[in-house]
Amino acid sequence: MRVQRSIRAVFSHLRGFADRRARRHVLVLGDSHVRVFEHWLFLLAMPRTRFDIVYVRGGTATGIANRRSKTRTRDRFEEALARGPWDLVLVDLGEVDAAFTLWSLARKRGQPVETLTDRAVANYVAFLDGVRRAHDLIVIAATLPTLADLDGIDDEDLKQRARVPVDQRRRTDLTLEFNRRIAAGGAEHGVPHLDSTPDALGPNGLVDPRWTVRHRPDHHYARLPFARWLIRALRPHLVKRKSPTVG
Repeated sequence: MRVQRSIRAVFSHLRGFADRRARRHVLVLGDSHVRVFEHWLFLLAMPRTRFDIVYVRGGTATGIANRRSKTRTRDRFEEALARGPWDLVLVDLGEVDAAFTLWSLARKRGQPVETLTDRAVANYVAFLDGVRRAHDLIVIAATLPTLADLDGIDDEDLKQRARVPVDQRRRTDLTLEFNRRIAAGGAEHGVPHLDSTPDALGPNGLVDPRWTVRHRPDHHYARLPFARWLIRALRPHLVKRKSPTVG
């Protein structure tokens, strides 16, 4: 434990040192999946880029239009955007594993999940359109569902999802469709959409086990493969923006 605290302290010092000398300031908005940008690999690979991370646990594409939501996702994102200027804004939102939000609402309201998906896409595209009018924007695709069987687990959030009986393949198919539609909406305005699916999707049509957290049930990707992919995907876009040096 003491060694871990020492390592975290050293990393925090190095991150602060690098951030004060950063040549690019990038704002990252999203749900808890964007915490991947806290990984040490970004400090090593992109020491001249400061990532200011604003995440809302449980933030969703559906809820981004609701200014009265308990999470205050829209307000918190707009407050962060106003703290600019930013060299680049990254946004990554989905629907909480494409299961709990959409299928839970579908059951509660008696509406088809397709109708709620249409609404989520429309809300998200409208929000992104507002961001891209004022900022240089890149959208990161929603992550694929990582959890198959939620029986017998202790985590309360995951227990709630287990009450929505939708298998991993259906959740995956919906996530792929959601990402396809968000990418199409952005393409109309030249907004890049970075999608990790070709790397993260396994040959069986579900998430590759190498992208999952192995020692506990977790709806996030394992950070190391995700961080590696993001660095590769972002680097060409960052090279085009402001700084004379990569990273």
